[in-house]
Amino acid sequence: MGGLIQARNLQRAAEEDGGTRARAVAEFLRVWHAEIRGHFDDEERLLIPLIADPASRERLEREHRELRAFAERCRIDPAAAGADPEFLARLGSLLHDHIRWEERVLFEAIQRDHPDALAAMLDHANEIERARPGSRRRRTLSEGGTAEEGGRTP
Repeated sequence: MGGLIQARNLQRAAEEDGGTRARAVAEFLRVWHAEIRGHFDDEERLLIPLIADPASRERLEREHRELRAFAERCRIDPAAAGADPEFLARLGSLLHDHIRWEERVLFEAIQRDHPDALAAMLDHANEIERARPGSRRRRTLSEGGTAEEGGRTP
C-alpha cells in the first residue's frame, strides 16, 4: 500500500512546484527505507525460487534493479531528483506499474503454480508484515480473514 501511495504522490508532484517535488522525494525515501526496500528483498528471497516463467523472473529482477537505481539517485542528490519532474513521473509510473503487475500477474501465477509453498510460508509472511515499519495490520487467514486480508503474498 505504501508503494502505491508513493507512486501516486510522485506522479502528482511531477506536475507541481519544486517545494512539493522536494517533499515527495523526501517522503519516498522515508518509505523506501522503512518499507519498500525490505519488501523487495523479501520478494527476491522468498518468491524468485517459485517463479516458473523465466520472463517473469527477469522482469521482477529488472524492475527491482531499476527502482533501486531511482531510489539511489534520490538518496545521493535529493535536490536534483526533486528538480526533475520527468524523473519523478517516470519513478512514480514504474513503481505503480510494477506493483500492479505483481498483484495482477506475478502473484496470481505463483499462487496457481505453488499453492502448497505459499501456504507453508504464510506464517513467515505474516511475521514479516507485522515487523515491517509502515505496514498496516491485516487479519490473517488463521483469524478468519480472506486471502486479500491475510496478506496472500509474502
